[in-house]
Amino acid sequence: MNMDASTVLTEYNVIEILKVVAESCGITDWNYSVHNFESVGQNYFGVLVPFTLTGGNVNREEVTIQLVLKLAPTDKRFRLSDAVTRMFDREIFVYSTVLSKYQEMQKGLTENHYIIPRCYYTSNKYCEEVIVMQDMRETGYKPYSEGAFLDLDHILVSVKALAKFHALSFILKQTDSKLFCEIEEKCVPLNESTDKRFFDVLKDRLQKALDKFCNTEYVSILSYLESNCAKYIRQATESVAETCICHGDIWKENILFKYIDFKLSEACLIDYQSSRMCSPAYDILYLITSSTDSDLRHNHVGMLLDTYYKTFESYLRAAGKDAANIYPKESFESDLKVVGPAVFIVANTALWLSNGLQQQGHVRSKQILSTDEEKSNAVRKYTSLIKSIIDDYTSYGYLCAC
Repeated sequence: MNMDASTVLTEYNVIEILKVVAESCGITDWNYSVHNFESVGQNYFGVLVPFTLTGGNVNREEVTIQLVLKLAPTDKRFRLSDAVTRMFDREIFVYSTVLSKYQEMQKGLTENHYIIPRCYYTSNKYCEEVIVMQDMRETGYKPYSEGAFLDLDHILVSVKALAKFHALSFILKQTDSKLFCEIEEKCVPLNESTDKRFFDVLKDRLQKALDKFCNTEYVSILSYLESNCAKYIRQATESVAETCICHGDIWKENILFKYIDFKLSEACLIDYQSSRMCSPAYDILYLITSSTDSDLRHNHVGMLLDTYYKTFESYLRAAGKDAANIYPKESFESDLKVVGPAVFIVANTALWLSNGLQQQGHVRSKQILSTDEEKSNAVRKYTSLIKSIIDDYTSYGYLCAC
């Protein structure tokens, strides 16, 4: 999905949107300017536009607010399946209801808080969906740009942030069952019924993987996954010990990192379009799988999973909850094996896209592969990554051709 910010902006009444934001912040005599991101994240289902809003407050002091407008595509060709509509509806709900509640819940916690960008405005009007949120760059956050995968320090702070996000879901479930039920209705699990189009994409990418691995030892396991795709995707929600509100698409492009005096401090998770009820084990395994290379996993996967659970346990304790009663570590470790096939299936689709192999369709790879050499290199990179994940998962007991 290729969209130009200036084209999309013409379809929105930006002045009216910013007027509401200014009024909510007590800003008068305001003006704005539009900027470009120095490093644009891979957002396939919308356009991100940074704004600066400047004006005066009641004390006649100058106030400047850095904003990001997340805009849905206005071209109805991108809306044929209703997938984008559902994704924006879900993300608007998460920002306006779930994360707002989490901010309120964290006021009584002494632990380092889960970082949540301030949300100034949302609208879910069809083909004019918009979310206006705080530009986290103003407080020192930025994307990771040092390579295709996170290093140990960056994956560690990401793991801790995700553990806090999950812990808040379990706390909410115990303290506000009515809201939690509302969230369950909105953030439905992924399966062939709730998102048939995406499910068809998952199966198609497994078939494409089979084509790339023709006549190799990996055919049997890929073929088994393709034949049992529906079962394994459902398994990540229906056959696990516990579910919570999961991010659903947690990889390095959906994480911002804060640095203080050039030293890594903390992580902020963004992009909640795929939020859904699922096993927390799915989210953490997907984060590690999608955002680390095989060498880092070989050396540190046990430590990363330990760090996740200890952070989860600590955050629950700060809220007066006992992780051993809510989600014991033994259950977490068992769930990792249950969700392994589903994580691989979705990761395969994401890696096909992020490595430039999807050159057709509404959702296309960012890279344009023009030459045979570029295409061959992309295939080699993709197959190398898939091999390493299959080998690692097999050694962990998360995958087997049975």
